[in-house]
Amino acid sequence: MAKKVILADMHTHLNEKKIKPKDWWNAVLEKKLSIIAITEHAEYKPETAYRKLKAIQPKEIILIPGMEAKTSAGHLLIYGKNDEIYKLKKLQKINVKIEDALKIIKENNLTASFAHPYGYKTDSTCLVIGEKKTKKLLKKFHTGTEYYNGMLGSANGLMFGSVWVKRFYTLFNFLDSNRATRILTLNKSTKIKTQLEQLAIETLNRVRKAMTFSQNADFITVGSDAHYPHTIGSSVIQLKNKPKNEEEFLEKIRKKEIIGAGPNVYLKEPIEHLPRKELLEGLKYMTQKQIQKKINTKKLRKTITKKIIKQVKPKINGKTIKNLAKKLPGRKIVIKLKKKVLS
Repeated sequence: MAKKVILADMHTHLNEKKIKPKDWWNAVLEKKLSIIAITEHAEYKPETAYRKLKAIQPKEIILIPGMEAKTSAGHLLIYGKNDEIYKLKKLQKINVKIEDALKIIKENNLTASFAHPYGYKTDSTCLVIGEKKTKKLLKKFHTGTEYYNGMLGSANGLMFGSVWVKRFYTLFNFLDSNRATRILTLNKSTKIKTQLEQLAIETLNRVRKAMTFSQNADFITVGSDAHYPHTIGSSVIQLKNKPKNEEEFLEKIRKKEIIGAGPNVYLKEPIEHLPRKELLEGLKYMTQKQIQKKINTKKLRKTITKKIIKQVKPKINGKTIKNLAKKLPGRKIVIKLKKKVLS
């Protein structure tokens, strides 16, 4: 009888997309995972997500309580050995100072890992505070990094095939740009396809950077970053033996007692193709940033200011401007210009 493969997915969500707990667990069972962490975003009630899943937890699977905190340095994955983690309310505050969060984590013997360090520009530590500051935090607080993020790995429909990392910190060959371009088959439209190809190559580079950067961390984590059931388990850490409980699992992770890390090669397709809707959701942050880069900021300010003066001068008040800001592009700029218009 073949020995059971022990797989763990350390990054998943439930509440954000209003997933039913039963569907979530069915996906876990289907992917034959032994350990899974629920790391709901701080703003989507992580404790509620955990308790919903705990109520119908299959006996044979270990459920790790966790959250994805929103800190001043981007997103931080936090894991606990029990539900005491949710009593630390400061960790669930939006934009909590990173050093404050890491001190609380250390004091309470929790485990933390920087999520997708080269992911989206607004929530990934190396892009928010830079590599140098991130390295200092890793050294000072003995924090981990997410070596491979499933959303980044599969968001662009890119197939790595058999090219994956069986041993962490191992250098390997990624698909070259030309081949990556050829296998993108989301849409027949040349224009859309070209835009997605560019994003695919950019995403591929971010995946590669995260893997290389993880050499600076005390340990690594890997997770699917699943927001929908069918992507649960697409990215995993493989262990030699199944831990007895949550505490032992986290200890194995901190001690690097793992066999492999990366896409789940035990699936028929190690990198799963996402439906169009989910694909576009996964790319929206990068797409928005690219569009913003093309906008002339000075020209935008002048245009918006003229529109504000023309449309709200007959009835100038803060509420009118705030409502208008929702309809115009660059609404943050509109709000900043409030005082200027009213003067």
